[in-house]
Amino acid sequence: MLPIKMADDGVLIISLSADLAIDGRAAAVWAIDDLLSAHRPSSVILELTGAPVSPAAVSTVVRADRMCGDAGVRLAVVAPRAEARRALASGLGARTPEIHATVPAALGALADAVGLAA
Repeated sequence: MLPIKMADDGVLIISLSADLAIDGRAAAVWAIDDLLSAHRPSSVILELTGAPVSPAAVSTVVRADRMCGDAGVRLAVVAPRAEARRALASGLGARTPEIHATVPAALGALADAVGLAA
């Protein structure tokens, strides 16, 4: 099971190891899908811990973005290290979720986006 926190405004924060191995990718994707179903969050923050960002972690972010999109839930990604943010930005392709350096920055951006949509 992936470590999670739930913010006051219904944002689900999921921690994922940035150096995820390829054999852990499927389990991580299933866990994220289960968490989306169980918690029905307003938005999701996928917090990548550690570095460097592995190809399996990038693939997991892509899948999480697709799952969140299908569920109508916004996704933001947190990667504290600049090289991790660059690797994500270059590895995610055209449809890239917002990438932030900190959880508070991601929470603020998600709150701002909801405020603009209202």
